[in-house]
Amino acid sequence: MLFDFLVPQRIIFGPGCAGRLGAEARVFGKKLLLCMGKGSLQASGMIERVIGPLEAAGLEIVYCGGIPPEPTLESVEESLKIAHEYEVDLVIGVGGGSVLDVAKATAGLYYGDGSVKEYFEGKELKQPGLPWLAVPTTAGSGAEVTKNAVLSDPVSGKKQSIRWDSWLARVAVVDPVLTMTMPRHVTAHSGMDALTHALEAYTSRWAHPMTDGIAFEAVVLICRNLYSAYSKGSEKEARQQVSLGSLMAGIALNNARVGAVHALAHPVGIRYNLSHGLVCAVLLPHIMEFNLTAVAEKYARVAKELHLAEQDTCSADAAERLVHFVRMLQKRLQIPAKLGEVGLQEEDIPGLAEAALPSGSLAANPRKAVYTDLVKILETNL
Repeated sequence: MLFDFLVPQRIIFGPGCAGRLGAEARVFGKKLLLCMGKGSLQASGMIERVIGPLEAAGLEIVYCGGIPPEPTLESVEESLKIAHEYEVDLVIGVGGGSVLDVAKATAGLYYGDGSVKEYFEGKELKQPGLPWLAVPTTAGSGAEVTKNAVLSDPVSGKKQSIRWDSWLARVAVVDPVLTMTMPRHVTAHSGMDALTHALEAYTSRWAHPMTDGIAFEAVVLICRNLYSAYSKGSEKEARQQVSLGSLMAGIALNNARVGAVHALAHPVGIRYNLSHGLVCAVLLPHIMEFNLTAVAEKYARVAKELHLAEQDTCSADAAERLVHFVRMLQKRLQIPAKLGEVGLQEEDIPGLAEAALPSGSLAANPRKAVYTDLVKILETNL
């Protein structure tokens, strides 16, 4: 057995831990670029939990706001322009996965000698960038503990990752309190994204005992707590458990990769301008059904841990119960059962399937999926 296992240098988790952000950040310099989204943190008042500790630590803050939910190459170019103009020492991303990915790419490419597009298309990165700190405000992407930044190029129509081992955050500060003002639909979509990460990492071709242990626990935590976090947004324990599950799922996917859900989610998301979490949430039970014969024992283990099946239930039956549970969870979270309900068109299916084929995520899927398989999966979504 041989594997690498990558995690950030430090992970701080727990309610209120955002208060430690200033002390952690000042280790890396005095002037920071603070990457944020389009204003939900400010509107909720949660931003003070981040800015307060930074100001108390005497740090100079340069703001980069308005990062869109599905960031483009231009989003990173604009962030880099600000970072270079003010000659910052470090970058902090505060927000959902999109914000964290922009912060990650901005820090990682700070000393790069090419455009963001060149690196997006495969240019080699020759030196590490600035240190960056991750502060997630959603429980879903796991971007605080991954080495990849997912970006879109509207010109080519591609959505893919730029990834380097050196892009891991120096510190991930995961404060579940920051997730408590998430709207219900964001809680649902991001939570199902995290569940997808956990299940796909658990059943990946490149899974190993370390990722299995983390991914399995992540699946259980999310399955047990996501609906409570959705239906009772101020339920502290549920928010904490889903945040922990998302964090663990991110660690697992960073080391074992994800699967066919993500291979299809990128082209579908960019084609119809849909959020990544929503597309993953819709596709997950369809791909689980496709993978069932290859991963029945692993699905069965989860089902039995969740008391969906008795311990003596055969693996095939127990695995089916897990797929049924995910479908029912999807329904309770008011997520569409098929992509056709959110825009999928029959004439687009061949192109979408073709676009998914080169994905590294597809290569990690536990059951080999070829073009005709992807077409059939998408056709069941009409």
